[in-house]
Amino acid sequence: MPPTDLHAMPTESITGRTEWSGEVVLDRIVVVRSGGELVIAPGTRVRFRRVDWDGDGIGDAEITVEGRLTARGTAERPIDLASAEPEPRPGDWKYLMVNFASGAELEFVRVRYAFSGIQVHYSPATIRRCEFADNVDGVRFSTADLTLEGSWIHHNTHGIRFEERGHPARVEGNEISDNEVGIFAVTRCGGGTVFRSNNLRANRVPVKLGWEQERGLRFPGNYWGGLSADQVVEASLDGRERRGGRGVDVRPVLPGPVPVPWPFPGRPPE
Repeated sequence: MPPTDLHAMPTESITGRTEWSGEVVLDRIVVVRSGGELVIAPGTRVRFRRVDWDGDGIGDAEITVEGRLTARGTAERPIDLASAEPEPRPGDWKYLMVNFASGAELEFVRVRYAFSGIQVHYSPATIRRCEFADNVDGVRFSTADLTLEGSWIHHNTHGIRFEERGHPARVEGNEISDNEVGIFAVTRCGGGTVFRSNNLRANRVPVKLGWEQERGLRFPGNYWGGLSADQVVEASLDGRERRGGRGVDVRPVLPGPVPVPWPFPGRPPE
């Protein structure tokens, strides 16, 4: 049996400028320390072994960024972060965490089979033309200066999970589809984060507000898979069922889907 103390798990620190290329297999925690930089080259495959060090059912291999992350793939040579297991499943590895970092930039990156595809907290980050699929949380952020655009976020438990806490983000021009929950506003969301010109379709629950989210939220100018505003509200878990719940407002609803090109070769997922 593995130890139950994560402090005993092998940890690797990056303190200078380090570049990854080819195939990188991780069975540990990798921390990009403050002042360090991790550059991931186009075409790099990062594979995480399922090592459940603390026995909670979630893989514990991870990348945490406290310095800077630059992960710029190309359409033909994307960067691919995924499970190393022969039969992968969500939660095989923990997350790509950007926390109190100097910055992160992701472009043409595919992230699959994690607990959280990416988490961004107290950091600036730009995510463009990426894919987050088959994770528990696709994209998760809190108190972050985040720009998320042109990306496909699909077949996760939560497509986007966020806490605003006074730091509005911009989520624009994305395909957020086939998730259990499309948007999960957990708490301290003041309505400053912009969700605009996204396709939010075929999510079982379009919008969910957390129990501690005290105010209603608006999500105007998105396409909801042909649902009317009333139908979106009816399918959402927006607090109307409990005392003091204020609900969501998605008007105006776009009449048709927004063009969000599939960033990679081949056909997009169905």
